[in-house]
Amino acid sequence: MIMKHNLEKGYFHICTDGNSIPWMFQDDEDFIKGINRIGICIMKTAVRVEAFVLMDNHLHFLLWGKMPDCKKFINLYKRLTGIWILKKYGIGNYLHGLPTEIIRLESEESLLNTIAYIDRNPLIAGYRYMPGEYPWGSSRYMFRDTDYGEDKGMVAVRKISSFTRREQKSILNSNIIVPSDWKVNEAGMLDPRSFIDISGQEAYFKSPMRYSYFLAKKLEGTVEQEFKGSQKTFIPDKELRLIVNQFVKDHYGVNGIRELGVNERLYIARKLRYNYASTLKQISRMVLLEKSALEGFI
Repeated sequence: MIMKHNLEKGYFHICTDGNSIPWMFQDDEDFIKGINRIGICIMKTAVRVEAFVLMDNHLHFLLWGKMPDCKKFINLYKRLTGIWILKKYGIGNYLHGLPTEIIRLESEESLLNTIAYIDRNPLIAGYRYMPGEYPWGSSRYMFRDTDYGEDKGMVAVRKISSFTRREQKSILNSNIIVPSDWKVNEAGMLDPRSFIDISGQEAYFKSPMRYSYFLAKKLEGTVEQEFKGSQKTFIPDKELRLIVNQFVKDHYGVNGIRELGVNERLYIARKLRYNYASTLKQISRMVLLEKSALEGFI
């Protein structure tokens, strides 16, 4: 067993729902900024990113830390991504309510399966990339002795400290100061090896042969089964209230939950429970019904 309690540090697999939105990243610039955003979120939270992959309509992270810190990381990542989408595409609240799942990994086997699952995600999704070739994930750096991939400007060429503060702000879309030895490639992307311990991942597998064995396993059913018992999105009250208000307005033509009857509120309560796995206490706050009135209905 790896860890037992939410306040203890452990490994957590986090993924967003790719069926809820048509896209999250549309072009190379989106992906580059998306990877840079990982570094920003690491600097602002007490987590370690072990592995990741950014897909066009969803993402996966393997984090090490405490559950609350991992939640803070993904909520911050989604918020910053939403700000980027608003700035570039003019779409507000695009990621509000995006279902997100988090699961604690309880064994070494589960940890290895999850890393391999994340690394082979582009292949299983039908992309024309083998594991280790996909440019927007950590797998391309596994068991490689030299810089890999000159396509899309992937070779790290400069330390970020060699850029002016204005240039750093443009690269990061943030005023945050990152470690001076972090590297930036010619496309303006932070080299993930600056903030991810690839050698640590390699140590889990011990050898390229064992890593290849896990990559070759059919892991989708195993990993996805683990998510069936996982915690779905821990959406903060403020964000969930926006979702509820929009739903009320769209479906009932009124301005707030207070204008609905008990049956309509119970219907919304069920949707919150099954779509977002909200707790009874949070649902009670959202639909303005006593917790005792909700028990037995959802």
